Parts: sequence; C-alpha cells; structure tokens
Amino acid sequence: MKVNSFVIYALAAVLTLSVGLANAQEEMTKDQWQQEVTKYTQMRDDLQGKLKTLQGAVSDANTMSTKLDTDCEKCLDELYALVGSDREKAAAFNDELAAAEAKAGELMRLSDADLMARSGEVAELEAKSKELWGNKLSLIPDFWDRLTEVDNKVKSLKDTLAKQVKVYTVGTWSRDRDCLWNISKKPDIYDNAWLWPRIWQGNRDQIKDPDVIHTGQKLTIPQGKEMTSEEKSAAKRYYSRKAAAAAEPAPAAAPAK
Repeated sequence: MKVNSFVIYALAAVLTLSVGLANAQEEMTKDQWQQEVTKYTQMRDDLQGKLKTLQGAVSDANTMSTKLDTDCEKCLDELYALVGSDREKAAAFNDELAAAEAKAGELMRLSDADLMARSGEVAELEAKSKELWGNKLSLIPDFWDRLTEVDNKVKSLKDTLAKQVKVYTVGTWSRDRDCLWNISKKPDIYDNAWLWPRIWQGNRDQIKDPDVIHTGQKLTIPQGKEMTSEEKSAAKRYYSRKAAAAAEPAPAAAPAK
C-alpha cells in the first residue's frame, strides 16, 4: 500500500512539474524557472529513492516469507514424523476431521424435534470423534483443538437429547392394548393417536415394522407435538403401502378336489 502511495506522489509531482514548467515559460524569469526545475527534479529523485528502498524492502520480505514457509513445511514434516505419520496421512486425517466438524455444525442447527429424530447421528458422530482421538495425529495442537471443539458440540447435543427423552415400556396387548397408535393417544404421551410415526421414527433401531412392537420394549418418546418432515414422509410411505396392499386382489381360491 505504501509503495502505491509513493508512485501516486511521484506521478503527481511529474504532473505538477509539467504544469509548473508550462506556466513558468510565461510568468517566471529564467532564474526562477531554473529554480523550479531544480526543486521538482530533487523531489523526483527523492521519490525514486524512496520507491527503490521500498521495492528492496518488499523483495526482502518476500524472500523472508518464502524462507519461513519452507521452514514451516519442514517443521510440519518433523512434527508428523514424531507421531509416526506423514503429510499424506495428515491430509486424510484433516479431511475426516473436517467432515466431523461439518456434521457437528449441521446437527447443532437442527430444531430439538429434528435432532431427536436424528439422534442416531449424534451417536455416530461421538463414535467418529473417539476414532479420531485414537489416531496419534490428534496430538498435533491444531487437530487437538479442533477435535476438542467437536467433542464440546457432541456434549451439547447429548445434553439437548437428554432433556427430551421420555421412555415408555411396552405392555401386553391383552391387558394394555399397546400399539404405536394407542400409545401415542395416551394423555401423558401425545394425546393424539396420529402422532404415532414420531415414536416409530424415534426408535428405528428397535422397530422395523411399525405394526409390530413387543412387550418389554423401552421406547423413547420424542418431545413436541409436531411431526418433522422425515416423520411425515415415513408416515406417508407407510399409508401408501397399506393402501396398495389393500387394493391388491385376493388370491384365487384353490379348486375343489
């Protein structure tokens, strides 16, 4: 920026000199004109000297920057070697860490209801973080700080989930008439049978078929009485399958023997 300023000053001086000389021919004596020429010539020489000095300083700075970059790369290689790694492995580790950071950021932006529906991803992120900590590259300060931040977000996500978790133990059909529909319409659950897909999607690890639940299953009940877009999509697919199955013609009876 300083170099550019001096160049501008120099151009301005040249312009001023030209104008001054043009006017001097009409208004100045020869001695006065010569004094002006000498003054502006000295200004030009001074500016050129300062510009040369600055150009030298920039060149020296660039040389130093190149040397520092080289030294930094050498230090990194030595640092990677200390943990039994190298630049290529560090790049791969960085990519994995960046993916974990992106996932943590994505989950942190979810509403509580959407987070509950994707609670499995929080567990996967926690497992991934533990895996990354198991790599000795995690000892490198930059990676250490970034992994620590991922862990902090995982803890925050788990705390949010913990505040939302309500557990319902499935009873028997004969005594409790427990199915997802009936559980959902209980006053202390949702008081709305149509919200049963929330329980299904919040327990996909246990419920493969929403028409089948088993006595003794402990189902987490996501908080909130609004279905997420994922839950609505799952319910739509379920009802579509049911409608398609009901529309299929009954199999023909076997001929009498």
